[in-house]
Amino acid sequence: MVYNHAKEESKWKKWKEQEERLLRSLNVDEDIIMELRKYDWNAFKLERRIREKQNLTDNIFFYNLPYYDKKEIHSVEDLLNDIEDESLLHYLYQTDKTTLTIILLKILGYSTKDISEILKIKSSTIYMKIHRLKNKLKNM
Repeated sequence: MVYNHAKEESKWKKWKEQEERLLRSLNVDEDIIMELRKYDWNAFKLERRIREKQNLTDNIFFYNLPYYDKKEIHSVEDLLNDIEDESLLHYLYQTDKTTLTIILLKILGYSTKDISEILKIKSSTIYMKIHRLKNKLKNM
């Protein structure tokens, strides 16, 4: 999923108009409202520059667990036991053992090169399995 600048800018403008209406109803000086608008616009542009360069297909997909929820995961069974979403769990039970092992090793911080050496499969196979899993999970 790529950062959509037009969509984000539209959401920002809608939010900003609501905020400005509220400030005007509270009789805030127009100069202050314009100063806030400039400040918020610069903050939006800064965030946009960061998010446009962020690659969402990177390993971020595997590190989305909040740190306070992380449990010790040492095996595929531990990984499956930690999943609370019934439909995801059902789908992962039907997934092949190699893909589950790839997920586990990614969560544990192994690079794709390391995983290919451990499992004795090509890096391209690992990327393809991850890609297919992501697509199937998106369509779930």
